[in-house]
Amino acid sequence: MKPYVRAAIDSEANTLRRSSSGRACATFRAAAALGNLIASGELDRAEAESLLVAAALETGLPMREALHHVRRGICHGEKTPRSVPDARPGSRLDVSVCRPHEIATAGAITTGESPPRPSKTEVDALWAMSSPVGSDPDAAAWFTRRYAEHAITFLEHAELWDLARVIPRVVRLPRWAWSHGGSWVQTGHRLLFRLWDHNGRALSVRARCLEPTITPKSLAAAGFSVKGLVLADPLGVQLLAGHVPHWWERHEVVIAEGEPDWLIWAAVQRETDPQGPAVLGVEAGVWCQQIADRILGGTRVALRVHHDAPGEVYARQIAGSLSRRCQIFRSKVAEEGASK
Repeated sequence: MKPYVRAAIDSEANTLRRSSSGRACATFRAAAALGNLIASGELDRAEAESLLVAAALETGLPMREALHHVRRGICHGEKTPRSVPDARPGSRLDVSVCRPHEIATAGAITTGESPPRPSKTEVDALWAMSSPVGSDPDAAAWFTRRYAEHAITFLEHAELWDLARVIPRVVRLPRWAWSHGGSWVQTGHRLLFRLWDHNGRALSVRARCLEPTITPKSLAAAGFSVKGLVLADPLGVQLLAGHVPHWWERHEVVIAEGEPDWLIWAAVQRETDPQGPAVLGVEAGVWCQQIADRILGGTRVALRVHHDAPGEVYARQIAGSLSRRCQIFRSKVAEEGASK
């Protein structure tokens, strides 16, 4: 078994074991992620099913329900096979030898008219090798500065639902994880968030700087597009994948602007309440009709975007894409959460 495949299995199983609220959603997501590898012959279906069911049982799911969500997730993931290429010299470089001028040489994966994306293999590998946010002192300090008395709760929930991870200081980084100031590790952009498409696939990442004085505060994969990619909590990911949980009775969606505000709404939910809302996060130029079409008609949609010029653009764009299908609510200035 290739090292990446083993890392993917361990990552998905460990993430699933940490789930408590939204366990069915977490089980489906983990199974779908490994279903990509099963379809391409990289992973044995029986082995993956056995490991995932065992992890789901540890969360408290009954055997019948665990098996149902694992098998359904694998079937969904098998629709998009994903092969793991053999390691090649120069395909991923150690931070000690990669140089900023090499960013332009990174290859893009495009399908038809789809925007260029970084290699999903590299995206998944970077996420798998990154650490829980609570294990890093700098990440913990960022949460304290940003969320004050709520920092511990948000740290715990960010780990519980795998909302963010932190890039270790010593790690192999792909070429797109560089800016003109150096690698993301060197510039302090180590707080990692996944970006999801309208099929519920994690196709890219954004990196947030842990140092408050450094700009830009966030970076995306260099040389690639984030159009059509949003932040999403576990329920949001399931909606993007086209699966509406049977237990979701209150159809509510929150759309927040930027990683810090998205994290507020995604992490504030109580473990004992599986009802949501689903939480999506947007940046400039990412919203698209395919994302909007995943939101069910009749859903209450709360726009938690900033009351400035960019925020007004986002609000008009999102409201227009949802037409008259949904109930749209806009936060007042005094209700806004974290600053940019």
